[in-house]
Amino acid sequence: MHPQGALMAAIHPSPASRDRIRHLAGTIKWAPAPVWGESAGEHKRFVAYLAGSMLAWAVAGLVLAALIGTALGLVV
Repeated sequence: MHPQGALMAAIHPSPASRDRIRHLAGTIKWAPAPVWGESAGEHKRFVAYLAGSMLAWAVAGLVLAALIGTALGLVV
């Protein structure tokens, strides 16, 4: 058997972890999105941002679909 504290630590993140997650979310939320600029470097940064964003949303959608499928018993 594991002590109760070990189980609770596995379920609830520590305050330091929550602060790091909150800081990361704030950084992502308020970071300006790159725009299509004049130089090739700005174009590359915009394309990388757009591709990364599309990939992240696709992965988030697949994860959400899997979670819903699991919750409804559609996924084994």
